[in-house]
Amino acid sequence: MTGSERGQAFTLEGFIGAMVVLMAVLFALQAVVLTPTSGGLADRSIQSQVQQEAQDALVVSDQDGNLSETVRNWDGEGGFNETDGQTGPEGNQTYSAENFGNVSTLGDILNQSFAERGWSYNVELHYTNETGSHETRTLVYQGSPSSDAVTASYTVTLYETQEAGSKQLRNYDEDNDWSIPRSSDSDMLYNVVEVRVTLW
Repeated sequence: MTGSERGQAFTLEGFIGAMVVLMAVLFALQAVVLTPTSGGLADRSIQSQVQQEAQDALVVSDQDGNLSETVRNWDGEGGFNETDGQTGPEGNQTYSAENFGNVSTLGDILNQSFAERGWSYNVELHYTNETGSHETRTLVYQGSPSSDAVTASYTVTLYETQEAGSKQLRNYDEDNDWSIPRSSDSDMLYNVVEVRVTLW
Protein backbone atom coordinates (compact mmCIF):
# COMPACT_ATOMS: atom_id res chain seq x y z
CA MET A 1 0.00 0.00 0.00
CA THR A 2 1.42 3.35 -1.03
CA GLY A 3 1.60 6.42 1.18
CA SER A 4 -1.31 8.14 -0.59
CA GLU A 5 -3.51 5.02 -0.28
CA ARG A 6 -2.67 4.80 3.41
CA GLY A 7 -3.59 8.52 3.86
CA GLN A 8 -6.94 7.92 2.15
CA ALA A 9 -7.64 4.93 4.41
CA PHE A 10 -6.91 7.02 7.54
CA THR A 11 -9.16 9.81 6.25
CA LEU A 12 -12.00 7.36 5.57
CA GLU A 13 -11.52 5.75 8.98
CA GLY A 14 -11.65 9.18 10.68
CA PHE A 15 -14.80 10.12 8.76
CA ILE A 16 -16.56 6.88 9.74
CA GLY A 17 -15.49 7.33 13.38
CA ALA A 18 -16.90 10.86 13.42
CA MET A 19 -20.21 9.60 11.97
CA VAL A 20 -20.45 6.90 14.65
CA VAL A 21 -19.86 9.46 17.43
CA LEU A 22 -22.40 11.86 15.89
CA MET A 23 -25.04 9.13 15.61
CA ALA A 24 -24.46 8.11 19.23
CA VAL A 25 -24.92 11.71 20.39
CA LEU A 26 -28.13 12.12 18.37
CA PHE A 27 -29.50 8.85 19.74
CA ALA A 28 -28.66 9.86 23.32
CA LEU A 29 -30.41 13.23 22.91
CA GLN A 30 -33.58 11.54 21.68
CA ALA A 31 -33.51 9.04 24.53
CA VAL A 32 -33.42 11.62 27.35
CA VAL A 33 -36.34 11.20 29.75
CA LEU A 34 -37.80 14.44 31.05
CA THR A 35 -38.45 14.37 34.77
CA PRO A 36 -39.81 17.15 36.97
CA THR A 37 -36.25 18.07 37.99
CA SER A 38 -34.70 18.04 34.52
CA GLY A 39 -36.22 21.34 33.44
CA GLY A 40 -38.83 19.60 31.30
CA LEU A 41 -41.60 21.88 32.54
CA ALA A 42 -39.97 24.80 30.75
CA ASP A 43 -41.40 23.38 27.53
CA ARG A 44 -44.88 24.86 27.04
CA SER A 45 -46.16 21.78 25.25
CA ILE A 46 -45.19 19.62 28.24
CA GLN A 47 -46.82 22.10 30.62
CA SER A 48 -50.02 22.00 28.58
CA GLN A 49 -50.05 18.21 28.52
CA VAL A 50 -49.50 17.94 32.29
CA GLN A 51 -52.18 20.55 32.97
CA GLN A 52 -54.65 18.70 30.75
CA GLU A 53 -53.93 15.39 32.50
CA ALA A 54 -54.52 17.03 35.89
CA GLN A 55 -57.73 18.64 34.63
CA ASP A 56 -58.92 15.27 33.34
CA ALA A 57 -58.20 13.71 36.74
CA LEU A 58 -60.43 16.31 38.39
CA VAL A 59 -63.23 15.79 35.87
CA VAL A 60 -63.16 11.99 36.19
CA SER A 61 -63.16 12.14 39.99
CA ASP A 62 -66.12 14.55 39.90
CA GLN A 63 -68.15 12.40 37.51
CA ASP A 64 -68.34 9.50 39.95
CA GLY A 65 -69.32 11.85 42.79
CA ASN A 66 -66.17 11.16 44.78
CA LEU A 67 -64.71 14.66 44.44
CA SER A 68 -67.65 16.17 46.34
CA GLU A 69 -67.37 13.45 48.99
CA THR A 70 -63.66 14.20 49.35
CA VAL A 71 -64.38 17.90 49.88
CA ARG A 72 -67.02 17.00 52.52
CA ASN A 73 -64.83 14.49 54.38
CA TRP A 74 -64.06 16.86 57.27
CA ASP A 75 -63.76 15.36 60.74
CA GLY A 76 -64.94 18.44 62.63
CA GLU A 77 -61.75 18.57 64.70
CA GLY A 78 -59.34 20.51 62.53
CA GLY A 79 -58.69 18.10 59.67
CA PHE A 80 -60.05 15.51 57.30
CA ASN A 81 -61.14 11.97 58.13
CA GLU A 82 -58.40 9.33 57.91
CA THR A 83 -55.52 11.81 57.59
CA ASP A 84 -51.94 10.90 58.49
CA GLY A 85 -51.40 13.56 61.14
CA GLN A 86 -49.42 15.80 58.82
CA THR A 87 -50.13 19.53 59.00
CA GLY A 88 -50.79 21.84 56.07
CA PRO A 89 -49.97 25.56 55.76
CA GLU A 90 -53.27 26.53 57.41
CA GLY A 91 -52.63 24.26 60.37
CA ASN A 92 -55.24 21.61 59.54
CA GLN A 93 -54.42 17.90 59.33
CA THR A 94 -53.73 16.70 55.77
CA TYR A 95 -53.27 13.49 53.80
CA SER A 96 -50.02 12.04 52.59
CA ALA A 97 -50.10 11.39 48.84
CA GLU A 98 -50.24 7.64 49.47
CA ASN A 99 -53.16 7.86 51.87
CA PHE A 100 -54.97 10.36 49.65
CA GLY A 101 -54.89 7.71 46.93
CA ASN A 102 -56.57 5.25 49.30
CA VAL A 103 -59.44 7.55 50.28
CA SER A 104 -60.27 9.35 47.02
CA THR A 105 -60.55 8.77 43.30
CA LEU A 106 -58.62 11.99 42.64
CA GLY A 107 -55.73 10.84 44.82
CA ASP A 108 -55.63 7.44 43.13
CA ILE A 109 -55.46 9.04 39.67
CA LEU A 110 -52.84 11.62 40.70
CA ASN A 111 -50.65 8.93 42.24
CA GLN A 112 -50.84 6.65 39.19
CA SER A 113 -50.41 9.46 36.66
CA PHE A 114 -47.86 11.63 38.45
CA ALA A 115 -46.50 10.48 41.83
CA GLU A 116 -45.26 7.17 40.43
CA ARG A 117 -43.28 9.16 37.82
CA GLY A 118 -41.59 11.34 40.44
CA TRP A 119 -43.93 14.33 40.50
CA SER A 120 -44.98 16.13 43.68
CA TYR A 121 -48.39 17.71 44.11
CA ASN A 122 -50.52 19.77 46.46
CA VAL A 123 -54.32 19.72 46.60
CA GLU A 124 -56.11 22.74 48.05
CA LEU A 125 -59.71 23.78 48.62
CA HIS A 126 -60.47 27.47 47.94
CA TYR A 127 -63.78 29.03 49.00
CA THR A 128 -65.34 32.10 50.59
CA ASN A 129 -66.57 32.25 54.17
CA GLU A 130 -69.79 33.79 55.49
CA THR A 131 -68.28 37.30 55.37
CA GLY A 132 -67.12 36.91 51.76
CA SER A 133 -63.43 36.53 52.63
CA HIS A 134 -61.35 34.01 50.72
CA GLU A 135 -60.07 30.97 52.64
CA THR A 136 -58.00 27.90 51.84
CA ARG A 137 -57.85 24.39 53.28
CA THR A 138 -55.18 21.93 52.17
CA LEU A 139 -55.94 18.26 51.48
CA VAL A 140 -52.42 17.20 50.44
CA TYR A 141 -49.25 19.20 51.06
CA GLN A 142 -45.90 18.06 49.67
CA GLY A 143 -44.04 21.35 49.95
CA SER A 144 -43.67 24.65 48.12
CA PRO A 145 -44.16 24.33 44.35
CA SER A 146 -41.34 25.26 41.98
CA SER A 147 -41.59 28.38 39.82
CA ASP A 148 -42.62 26.34 36.77
CA ALA A 149 -45.37 24.37 38.54
CA VAL A 150 -48.59 23.54 36.69
CA THR A 151 -52.04 24.18 38.17
CA ALA A 152 -55.46 22.76 37.31
CA SER A 153 -58.74 23.40 39.11
CA TYR A 154 -62.35 22.28 39.21
CA THR A 155 -65.39 23.78 40.93
CA VAL A 156 -67.59 21.71 43.24
CA THR A 157 -70.96 22.99 44.43
CA LEU A 158 -72.05 21.99 47.92
CA TYR A 159 -75.75 21.82 48.82
CA GLU A 160 -77.40 22.03 52.22
CA THR A 161 -78.86 18.54 51.96
CA GLN A 162 -75.53 16.84 51.31
CA GLU A 163 -73.97 15.02 54.22
CA ALA A 164 -70.62 15.58 55.89
CA GLY A 165 -69.99 12.89 58.45
CA SER A 166 -73.22 11.92 60.14
CA LYS A 167 -75.30 15.03 59.39
CA GLN A 168 -76.33 17.36 56.62
CA LEU A 169 -74.33 20.48 55.85
CA ARG A 170 -77.10 22.84 56.97
CA ASN A 171 -76.75 21.45 60.50
CA TYR A 172 -73.11 22.49 60.71
CA ASP A 173 -74.00 26.18 60.85
CA GLU A 174 -74.94 25.96 64.50
CA ASP A 175 -72.08 23.69 65.56
CA ASN A 176 -69.40 25.62 63.64
CA ASP A 177 -67.17 22.54 63.57
CA TRP A 178 -66.77 21.91 59.86
CA SER A 179 -64.01 23.22 57.65
CA ILE A 180 -66.06 25.02 55.04
CA PRO A 181 -68.70 27.45 56.34
CA ARG A 182 -71.88 28.53 54.60
CA SER A 183 -71.35 31.36 52.11
CA SER A 184 -74.79 31.60 50.52
CA ASP A 185 -78.18 32.89 51.64
CA SER A 186 -79.87 30.40 49.34
CA ASP A 187 -82.06 27.71 50.87
CA MET A 188 -80.30 25.04 48.81
CA LEU A 189 -76.78 26.26 48.05
CA TYR A 190 -74.25 25.90 50.87
CA ASN A 191 -70.94 26.94 49.27
CA VAL A 192 -68.90 26.69 46.07
CA VAL A 193 -65.43 25.18 46.41
CA GLU A 194 -62.55 25.30 43.93
CA VAL A 195 -60.43 22.15 44.11
CA ARG A 196 -56.95 23.16 42.96
CA VAL A 197 -54.15 20.73 42.05
CA THR A 198 -50.59 22.04 41.74
CA LEU A 199 -47.94 19.79 40.18
CA TRP A 200 -44.17 20.18 39.93
